[in-house]
Amino acid sequence: MKQARIPEALDAQPLAKLTVALRSGTATAVDLAHAAMARIDLLESKLQAFSHLDPERMFRSARAIDQLRAAGVDLGPLMGLPVAVKDLFSIDGMPTTAGSRIDVQDLVPPQSSFVDMLHRAGCVLIGKTRTTEFALGGFNMSPPIPWNPTDMNEPRMTGGSSHGSAVAMAAGLAAFTVGSDTGGSVRQPAALCGVVGYKATTTHWPREGVFPMSPLFDSVGIFTRSVRDAAYVEAGLAHRALAPVRAVATLKLALPGHHFMSELDPEVAECFNRALNLLRTAGASIINIDLPEAAEIDAVFSRLVPADVLAFLGRERLRLQSDRLDPVAQQRLQAAFTLPADEYAQMVARQRVLEVMIYDRSRGIDAWITPTVPLLPERTSGFKTVSAVADWNRLATRNTRPANLFNQCGISLPIGHLGAGLPVGLQLCSSANTDTLLLQTAMAVEELLGPLVA
Repeated sequence: MKQARIPEALDAQPLAKLTVALRSGTATAVDLAHAAMARIDLLESKLQAFSHLDPERMFRSARAIDQLRAAGVDLGPLMGLPVAVKDLFSIDGMPTTAGSRIDVQDLVPPQSSFVDMLHRAGCVLIGKTRTTEFALGGFNMSPPIPWNPTDMNEPRMTGGSSHGSAVAMAAGLAAFTVGSDTGGSVRQPAALCGVVGYKATTTHWPREGVFPMSPLFDSVGIFTRSVRDAAYVEAGLAHRALAPVRAVATLKLALPGHHFMSELDPEVAECFNRALNLLRTAGASIINIDLPEAAEIDAVFSRLVPADVLAFLGRERLRLQSDRLDPVAQQRLQAAFTLPADEYAQMVARQRVLEVMIYDRSRGIDAWITPTVPLLPERTSGFKTVSAVADWNRLATRNTRPANLFNQCGISLPIGHLGAGLPVGLQLCSSANTDTLLLQTAMAVEELLGPLVA
């Protein structure tokens, strides 16, 4: 295989540097495609991050992008970057399975509007990344989850449902990767795989053409090597300049109480507390706030979300093909079959009340700050039963699901270097439609907490 002229792996340098290399002619889109495939050839047999790879299409697209650039066409800073997309996004010419063995081809929507945005920006698609079945949780018992590249010796939890995209990013198989987040499906695997995961406000990026889980909570998200890269992608897709970094001393952060800080692994608590101390020392204002409404997530995510999945798939389909469902997904869907309509309507109405309530309570606050996941990435060998997986999933999404319930945007950035041998995530969440402010805030936190990147 051709050796790419760029000397480093795709995850070893900021996206802005890749853009400079592409625009200056020291690298081409074909070079980056070769770099991506060389890394995939080396690691994918173990990682199993992809459900579908299409090298022929990737190189064809890369050559077309290079021809456009040679003709003087500039589609923006993301032009030529190789990108992997979660297998919930419909892409013309690629299969969409939603991680399931059940036949859903009649439900696959037209090509995702977000994928159209990637095409218009000149991104080069590598293929589809793995998802848990219908995005129902962070773990499947069949087939096995992708391998977490932060420990190449033992299989560890990757989180879900966008675990393929998180693994691909953590292993440097793409410039950035795409996922979706309904209850933490971007932020949770980002935290467990040691990368940045940004979940946009539900309406910030289009959701048409994404296999739905729950219309109230579904949102598009991305995985990157740094917060600055996430902000770079967000700005590039919006065709505007990167917003400036906030000064840490101007930040006002809210630290919610018991729900978010209980049952933390000691290493998670240590890293998070060190991060808080560094922020306070640098002048950030951190105020303690109660958020009792977060306790309502269990009822909503155990009942309302599976009901939305059932409504989309249809009872008859699931009844006839129930033997093809993963046991974890099957267990989560069971509650949906008996959910009364009035109870569903009450939960929808309550979500709207909570969204307004938390929005009002967030006035004057730049972001809510919490650990992303209370746990380190555990060995998967310890999870043999559906009940064990269900208990893990409930705890592992304890801190991420409230942002979806309250319709916030959110981001997880790695802080494991502050005191853990495995990945730990720090989560920042802010009100709906404050995505740019969130990214500016997160860049400031990243610059302070490090480790600094080139």
